Amino acid sequence: MKTYKASLKKYYKHGMAKHLESAKQCYYCGCEATDTDFCPPLEHAELVLEFDEQADFITVPACYECYALLHNERVLSLALRVKKLKTKLSAKYAKALKVYYMWHESELDEMSPEFAHSISAGMRLGQEAAQRVEFQPFLLESDNPEIDRPSVNQTFVVANREFTSFDTALTHCIESYGLNKSKFYDLLVKDCEGDFDKALSQYEHRYSKPQTLDVAKAKIQSFSKRYKQNSDFVARATEQLMKRDAKLDIDEALAKLYQDYIAR
Repeated sequence: MKTYKASLKKYYKHGMAKHLESAKQCYYCGCEATDTDFCPPLEHAELVLEFDEQADFITVPACYECYALLHNERVLSLALRVKKLKTKLSAKYAKALKVYYMWHESELDEMSPEFAHSISAGMRLGQEAAQRVEFQPFLLESDNPEIDRPSVNQTFVVANREFTSFDTALTHCIESYGLNKSKFYDLLVKDCEGDFDKALSQYEHRYSKPQTLDVAKAKIQSFSKRYKQNSDFVARATEQLMKRDAKLDIDEALAKLYQDYIAR
């Protein structure tokens, strides 16, 4: 088996850092490279060749963690492997990233020593994770000089205004719209996949003023009574519908609930 895998390596270009300062870096996150990532993975190369699928067939230097996260992922292009890795790192270090974005050094003095130590450690880990997620792949060279460099989206849009970093876009939202930082961050990252405009719309639906919530509750109660449905079910269902489509208001969500689940 090892001999057969080794024979497949002949189909891969050997990607190396074009500039000396990147020579020992992981292509995906910038840490020290200790392994080699195959795109596509060697385990999938035979079928990719047999079915004549489009694939980059290139190797790149990788750190141990990025290699472990990616080595068996059936992702055939280098650009998509970069995106997959960023997603996996963000998920793995989600808690640390939240601590990093939620807290600032100036707030540590106001905490108990134990809590400050815990938050400080989380901030350090989160900062390192953020730097790895934001790392831009370096230029490569190989026996084939035509190698494109995948890029990571570094533009974050809030109401048609562009920001060059996630942190500045997040701060703008919190300060400009008076949002609860923790609630908005969770909504942005967990439900809206980093889409700031969608998260702002969802936040308005979920955490609007009490009188707006009272109107929504009244409509849910009226709907439940009219169609003989459990009010808790109607409340949960409309919330899920509004999560899936940020453009829906309570009336549209109730109408969709009726059309898709009750009328049929």
